Amino acid sequence: MQTPAELHLVQKLVSFLSSRATGSTEPRILNAGAGQSVSIEQQLTRAGCRYVCDRIDVEDCAVDFPSAGECWQCSTEDMAPLESGRYVAVFANYVMEHVEDIERASREVHRVLAPGGLFVATLPNTRAPEFLVAKHTPLWFHKLVRREHAWETKYAYQSVGELLEVFLWSGFRLEEESRWSFVEGYLGKYPIVGWLGRLYDRTISAWRRRAWMGDVCIALRKSE
Repeated sequence: MQTPAELHLVQKLVSFLSSRATGSTEPRILNAGAGQSVSIEQQLTRAGCRYVCDRIDVEDCAVDFPSAGECWQCSTEDMAPLESGRYVAVFANYVMEHVEDIERASREVHRVLAPGGLFVATLPNTRAPEFLVAKHTPLWFHKLVRREHAWETKYAYQSVGELLEVFLWSGFRLEEESRWSFVEGYLGKYPIVGWLGRLYDRTISAWRRRAWMGDVCIALRKSE
């Protein structure tokens, strides 16, 4: 199930790429922490975007997809194979919680972005109740609940504000920080608790309890 933050990430990229759809050269973007998924790329293509998307991950991330570019096996903290200032946009879909050194990652994202480039990321709010619980549960339990593959989380940032501060120090300016409650996304596969998760989300949204909203999308811009 796609989270609201992931859907918003796609919409931000579509809007950004559409605004740059001039000339014959396809904009080059980077999927940081891509894995084997091409979900974001598929949605961009369906929206009519023209682009070439390079990919990095600590595991093999090579895929057979028309808009896929070069692939490198490296971490977000050390993208040494990538040329500085090459990308008009970098996106990371639920990757930052797996990064051990947020400061190094922020510097590397800033380095590979072109002037005026956009960084969009989805990430968990570590202070939301569901993630306070998740931080103290073992990896096997995450896999059991999600019923799919899961990766070890580092939660190197104590809050979304702390993570944003690191990126601002690296030279970015904040364009947007949006939040949603999406407990249903984790519990929806289980009938009764899924319904309770949906009720919880609606209550938190109605009360506008941003501090308890766990699903986050941030957009930062590198200066011209």
